[in-house]
Amino acid sequence: MKKVIAILLLVVSVCTLTFACSKKEPTVIKDTDEFIVLKPTADYAGKKLIEFMDYTRSQGTLDYTSETSAYGDFINSVNGIANTNEKYWMLYTDDEENSNSAWGEISYKDKIYVSAALGASDLVIKAGCSYIWVYTATTPY
Repeated sequence: MKKVIAILLLVVSVCTLTFACSKKEPTVIKDTDEFIVLKPTADYAGKKLIEFMDYTRSQGTLDYTSETSAYGDFINSVNGIANTNEKYWMLYTDDEENSNSAWGEISYKDKIYVSAALGASDLVIKAGCSYIWVYTATTPY
């Protein structure tokens, strides 16, 4: 009986450790200084993108500054690179419901991402979607 209990405890311990270790962490991928991919985990679904960005800032994986305007928070720098008259940060996503292709598209790893129709303070994260900040000189409209 003691052997059965010991084996059960071992199985439960291994399963618990496997689950705890396999939990995905949110991802911030810095392809270049001017191209940053945010991949929130499903835990962030339903939250605003700015909340995820706040979390990544607290973890030291992303830094940004913003200012509040009549249209919400306006991101004016990411990782020390500030908007200028010639270049600015533009948000793209694969969330088809909250994007506008008239404002531009980018390709990343053979997938098309479309300009976000909302800013980070209004955009609600969807499970499985990615959000990409691109420092660009392209006029969105």
